[in-house]
Amino acid sequence: MKTSLDLIESRLREFIEGSSAVLLPGNRRDISLANRLAEAIQGAMQASESQPEAAPNLFTLHLPPEDLPYWQERQGMLDALSGALQEAVSQTDLYFPAAPNLRLQADPQLTSGDFRVEAAYPQEATGSTAVISIAPAAAEPETQDPRPANAFLIIDGTRTFPLRLPVINIGRRLDNHLVIDDPRVSRSHAQLRAVRGHYVLFDLNSTGGTYVNSNRITQYTLKPGDVISLAGVPVIYGEDVPQHKGDTGQLPVLPRPITE
Repeated sequence: MKTSLDLIESRLREFIEGSSAVLLPGNRRDISLANRLAEAIQGAMQASESQPEAAPNLFTLHLPPEDLPYWQERQGMLDALSGALQEAVSQTDLYFPAAPNLRLQADPQLTSGDFRVEAAYPQEATGSTAVISIAPAAAEPETQDPRPANAFLIIDGTRTFPLRLPVINIGRRLDNHLVIDDPRVSRSHAQLRAVRGHYVLFDLNSTGGTYVNSNRITQYTLKPGDVISLAGVPVIYGEDVPQHKGDTGQLPVLPRPITE
């Protein structure tokens, strides 16, 4: 599966980089849409009981409401991206059960310029499966703020960084939310995502690895007092106000984000 997914990602990257239009607005152009699509395919295939060679063909791009108009104006590019997906998969030992469909979904939890991708098989999808079927944010039910109250990180024992966003990117690159200027840290090293009152830590295929309490992780639900190591840079996770929380084992396994 790894070889096939690598090939799919490579073909999608060639398509996106060779396109004359810009899919990603503003200073977020460096986010790899190809990586996220490939990661979504992998996550759906790992969670599915379908035939091993069947790839999910329904893709949802979750976007901040303010970014929807930008993507809506690029219907032609999204249709072309669907064709590129089909072509990429046809060059592997995988197959789509039906032509790939892309749709947009407003997600008020995301900050401007961010997005996430979900992939599903037809029987797993909810709502319309029409290409670019948009669910308005106003129609979504009110949900509890997924962010833990007063959460923070202590970096290298000297610097405190409050966690106020639902998604926080960490790395050496200057456009991360938390920039750690240390050569051991990858340019895009890790990501925090708020889910059901917890922060979930993801490693973004970093060179030096991400560790929690001395164990290397790819995904981990943080608890106050957890000791994180970003390729050797010590970070402590904390919350000022203790909260009663459910069993972290109830959290679903989430698709791990990927960046360049």
